[in-house]
Order: sequence, then structure tokens, then C-alpha cells
Amino acid sequence: MKSTTLRRSNITREKVAMMEALNRYNREHQDEDFYRTQSKNRELDALWQSFGVKTPKSEKAPQVYFVTGLILGVIITLLITTFISLLINVSTPKDDVVMPDKKAVTQSSGRFTFIPADSTSSKKVSPVTVTNEEYVVKEGDTLESIVIRFYGSFDMNKVNAIQEANQMANPNALSIGQKLIIPMNQ
Repeated sequence: MKSTTLRRSNITREKVAMMEALNRYNREHQDEDFYRTQSKNRELDALWQSFGVKTPKSEKAPQVYFVTGLILGVIITLLITTFISLLINVSTPKDDVVMPDKKAVTQSSGRFTFIPADSTSSKKVSPVTVTNEEYVVKEGDTLESIVIRFYGSFDMNKVNAIQEANQMANPNALSIGQKLIIPMNQ
């Protein structure tokens, strides 16, 4: 190195000589270390192969678990919604559907038998009897809760019928102890 370079870098000649000697030493012994590590690696490989350790089976990828969980989730959700809808259909009363009584069908010999109607039963038509119930309003009652209590389900037509029967202008103006007439013919 030039002396001007040494002065600029504040490195003494002794330090430069020591760095050059260290560099020469590393170059000379580098080959020995390389061969020493290579022989150790070969020895370890031979030991490992003779030991007979089998590599463990590879684990399933996370995608397999995700897809399996997704499919099971969809199936369980469908089962739960089906079960709940069946419970709702079974527990809900069917007011609109009227099932006719099934009468036993008898085998006939091919002849029709006519039975004349009673002359007395056809002339007497019984009028529909209108029954009304009376209800005393209690604390917390609303017209909607009263309709549900007497008729089983809420229907605006029944609310209007109760209003007409009691001449009520405002259905929200109920007072405790008030007597209401509940028409039962509807």
C-alpha cells in the first residue's frame, strides 16, 4: 500500500501487515476446513442411511381440512334448518285447512240405493247462535293479546270485530277493569 493511503485511513503499517498475514493463513487453511466438513457430512449420511429411519408420511394439506370442514358445515346447517322447519310446521295450527271426515267406502253390487230425505229435517234450519263472552281487562292487556287469548292467533278482522262490538274508537285506549264483549261467532 502506498504511504499516502495509509496516512489517510489512519491504519499503521503493523496493522496492515497483520491483516495480510491473517488473509494468507485463511487461504492456506480454507481448503483443509472444506475437506474436513465434506468428510463429516459423508460420514453422517452413511450413518443416517444405515440407521434405517424412514421419513414420516407427509401430513394432509390445510386445504383438505378446510374443504372437509366446509362440507360438514353445510350438511349440518341443512339438517338443522330442516329440523327447525319441521318443528314449526308441526307446532303451527292450521286454521285455514279443513280436512273432511273420511267415510268408509262400501262395496256395492252395482246398484244405487236412494234414501229419501226426511221432510221434517229439511224444513227446520237451525239459525246460527251467536255467543259472546265478556272479558275484564287486566293490567298489561292489549287488544292484540286478548285476540290471541280468545281466538288462538292474531287476526286484524277479529280486532275490528271486538272494536265494533264495544264501540271503541281507539284500540289502544283500554283501561284496567273495563268489560269487553268478545264475539265468538267469528
